Amino acid sequence: MTMGQTAISSMQTEVERKANVNLDTCMQCGCCTGGCSGIEAMDFSPRQIIQLIKMDEWAVLLNSRTIWMCVSCHICEDRCPARIKISSVMDALRAIAYSQPTAEPNKQIHFHNLFLGQVKTFGRTHEGLLMMSYSLKAKTPLPPMRLIIDYLRRLRVDMKPPHMLGKAYRFTIKKAQEGGKDHGA
Repeated sequence: MTMGQTAISSMQTEVERKANVNLDTCMQCGCCTGGCSGIEAMDFSPRQIIQLIKMDEWAVLLNSRTIWMCVSCHICEDRCPARIKISSVMDALRAIAYSQPTAEPNKQIHFHNLFLGQVKTFGRTHEGLLMMSYSLKAKTPLPPMRLIIDYLRRLRVDMKPPHMLGKAYRFTIKKAQEGGKDHGA
C-alpha cells in the first residue's frame, strides 16, 4: 500500500454495495450533521457514522441508536456536497444489524419489527395498535391515560380497526419477500 492509499474496510465494502454509495467521497465537512433533524436523539452524527464504517467498527455501529433514529428526511443528502445518500447508508446498516444472529433484541428492533409487520399486513401503520403492541412487546408502560384520552378526543390516534388489504397487495408483499421472483409467468 502506498502513501495516500487507505485500506477499505469490509464493512465499508458491504455498506457501499447495499446502499449503492461511495463513502470515499465523504469530505467530513459536517454539512450532513448541521442539517440533521434527529441529531438530538442520536449518539453519533451522520459524518461520525461514515467514519465508524471506514474504521470497521461493527459492534459500535450496530449497537448504536443512530441507525434506528434516522427518520430518512433526506436533509443531510440535500446538503451533502458529495451527494452521499446517507439515508440509504442508514437503511443498509439497519438491514445488517437486523440480520446479525448475535444482535441483541432492543427496543428499536422490536419497534422496527412491529412497524414493518403492520405495513406488510395493512399497507400502513395503525397508531393505536402499534402503540399497544409495542408497549406489550418492549415491556414499557403506555403513555399516561390523560394523554391517550386527549389524543383520542382530538382524533390524533385512530382507534378504528385497520382494514385488511386485497389479494393483489398480499401477493406483492409475498413476491417482495421472495426476492421479486415471478412464479406466475
